[in-house]
Amino acid sequence: MRSLVLAILTVCATSSVAVAAQEELIYHHGLGAEGCGKHIAWRREGLAAYDRGIVQWTWGYISAFNNAAKKQTPNKTLAPTTVLAYLDKYCRDHPLELVTSGVQELIDDLGGRL
Repeated sequence: MRSLVLAILTVCATSSVAVAAQEELIYHHGLGAEGCGKHIAWRREGLAAYDRGIVQWTWGYISAFNNAAKKQTPNKTLAPTTVLAYLDKYCRDHPLELVTSGVQELIDDLGGRL
């Protein structure tokens, strides 16, 4: 089981997705670059390593957004359970999207985009 989790995390860490934004390409790497279908499947398997990894990836993405954004998200802590519940709902509602899209929507809901 441990080798399966390590294999999944290795694949996720090395994957990337190009997203067009403001006439330039932004590359997303890591767990957030995976599709919602994989997110749903891994969450159903109860992989604690994935749960910790996607929460950390989400926090890092929001931190990077705040570092570069004109309008930052409010300075409040998002509990891991909140992040997981938000992404679970997003991915159930949008199974063909990327997890990154769910995190971007979370940023919107937090008031971080103009």
